[in-house]
Amino acid sequence: MKTGIIILGHGSRAAEALEQLKKYGEMLKSEASYDIVEIASLQFNQPDLPEAIKKVVDAGADKIIIVPFFLYKGVHMQEDIPEVLEGEKAKYPGLEIVMTNHLGTDRRLVEIIIDRIEEVS
Repeated sequence: MKTGIIILGHGSRAAEALEQLKKYGEMLKSEASYDIVEIASLQFNQPDLPEAIKKVVDAGADKIIIVPFFLYKGVHMQEDIPEVLEGEKAKYPGLEIVMTNHLGTDRRLVEIIIDRIEEVS
């Protein structure tokens, strides 16, 4: 089974947001051994989630894991993303599409907060 990973960001009108998301995709590719790694944006940027899913399917994936790069379990996590995924599952019968939890509250993020505070202290 070939697995594809999609890091899903919110998206932004600011160009640097997409560039940062691309960097996360590149870091994941270089630091882990997943078959396929893509990025997607929920809004404003391309590829959007349906386009990224198509790219992963075209690359031969049998399973896709969506990793939402979101801190909160808001409306996008509860409604918008699941709605898009249901439509995509209907387009690709036999393809397994699953979504991980959002980043949420995680002690490892506190280390980053401390680093940022120390940068300006």
